[in-house]
Amino acid sequence: MIKKPHHSPSLFSSLSDLLNSSHPLYKLADKIDWAKFDTAFEPLYSQNNGRLAKPIRLMCGLLILKHLRNLSDESVVEQWSENAYYQYFCGMQEFTPCAPCASSELVHFRNRIGEKGIELIFQESIRVNNEDDDHHHDTAFIDSTVQEKNITFPTDAKLHKKIIRKVLDI
Repeated sequence: MIKKPHHSPSLFSSLSDLLNSSHPLYKLADKIDWAKFDTAFEPLYSQNNGRLAKPIRLMCGLLILKHLRNLSDESVVEQWSENAYYQYFCGMQEFTPCAPCASSELVHFRNRIGEKGIELIFQESIRVNNEDDDHHHDTAFIDSTVQEKNITFPTDAKLHKKIIRKVLDI
């Protein structure tokens, strides 16, 4: 069963007031069209029975953070409880020191939304990335320091082998 988020006034300061609005995750959270995920994934939930599900924004946010930071399911859930920017990114209004869900719930969510849902999240990340004016769309930069190269360094065995071949050719 899907639970609609309700935002009631709080005694405590909200995360948006406490965090630096120039942080990349803060900016990214405001650029993503979270309503698109809600409308796409809401039909996949039962409307009137069953245990209340975690908010769709939370689960989508955890998946995006997982891939953005190259983390495992366990790591992203663990770091979420420690990082206020992760919590703001996932739609939380106040800092919560406990884990948002079990890491196995990310697996269940991925299975629920299927390949099409993952593709929707990927398309939204591409759309948000293409909105940045700082990127040149005609140019691709490649870090060649991590590319495999066909260069071998001379070792004693290789040098001995090379000398023997040269001598035999004479």
